[in-house]
Amino acid sequence: MTDTNTSPPRRRRSPLWVRILLSLSLAINLAIAGLVAGLVLRGDGPLRGGGAGLSYALPYIVALERDERRAVMGAVRGNPDLPDRRARRTQFDDMLTALRAEPLDREAVRAILSLQAGGVAQVQAVAQEAWLDRVAAMTPVERVAYAARVEEILNKGPRGRKGNGPGKAD
Repeated sequence: MTDTNTSPPRRRRSPLWVRILLSLSLAINLAIAGLVAGLVLRGDGPLRGGGAGLSYALPYIVALERDERRAVMGAVRGNPDLPDRRARRTQFDDMLTALRAEPLDREAVRAILSLQAGGVAQVQAVAQEAWLDRVAAMTPVERVAYAARVEEILNKGPRGRKGNGPGKAD
């Protein structure tokens, strides 16, 4: 007699922890892809529409001429005293390890956040100094024109929409 069962053999399900881990990984990857897509679609990278901390610097940076903007950002990228990509990645990996630990070690998480905040403060200090160097090198006429561009951005926003500048409610 022949077997008439044509259904494929049943596959074993992965353990619950593997499925949860894969789902979490997928969610994180989708979130990162969404952030990158948002930055790309906004134009001009992370300077457009920045978060609360960046919104203070946004009008000052956007109002600079393109080459001046590049010089300020280049001062940040080219500074060997700032945390490099590898150091930042290590901090993120350390955070992921801490977040997965059971029980959660609040002090370890707090220490990593403190390191990351210190890196942000270093970047901000370097960027501010590079910006100030650019502004100090302007002639009085250039500074007045620059101030007018900053004011225009504050009134219209970086994309030219009235009332949508930094500090304004969206």
